[in-house]
Amino acid sequence: MEIGYDYNDVFSQVLICYISVVAGKPGPGIQACPNVAGLVQQLSTYTNKSHYGFFDFSFTPVRRFTARLGANLTGTSGSELRLDPQALIPNAVTGPLNSKWLHPYGGFEYRFSKEWTGKAYWDYYGYHEDPTFGTGGDAVQDIFAPRNFRGNLVTLSLRYAF
Repeated sequence: MEIGYDYNDVFSQVLICYISVVAGKPGPGIQACPNVAGLVQQLSTYTNKSHYGFFDFSFTPVRRFTARLGANLTGTSGSELRLDPQALIPNAVTGPLNSKWLHPYGGFEYRFSKEWTGKAYWDYYGYHEDPTFGTGGDAVQDIFAPRNFRGNLVTLSLRYAF
């Protein structure tokens, strides 16, 4: 049996300057960028937490037969500053930083003889990404192209070794 876990926590803050879209005037609570005319300054914060885990288990009850079961699992969350031309004030959004990746699998191998081995395996692939929400809770992700998918894969094989 193999198991593993990894955790990453990324945090960043930096002052950025950008062009204001509100007739050259900073929105409420936004300062003008020092020494650069026509730009405004905003604190840009980025956070991302990622959890990754896996396990792989093999079991051989008799010499010719081996069963396997496992999974790779990832979950991330976070936020970033979004410079929205439709909003007066930039806001922190989530969206593609909040996602889940699931990949469980299982199968078995049977050794018919010294040279021949048959294998049957199943894999599931699943990905889910939360929609991006902008000012006022409106979803800004394209509703006609959601970033989610899932699929099942079955592999049957026969191996000859000499």
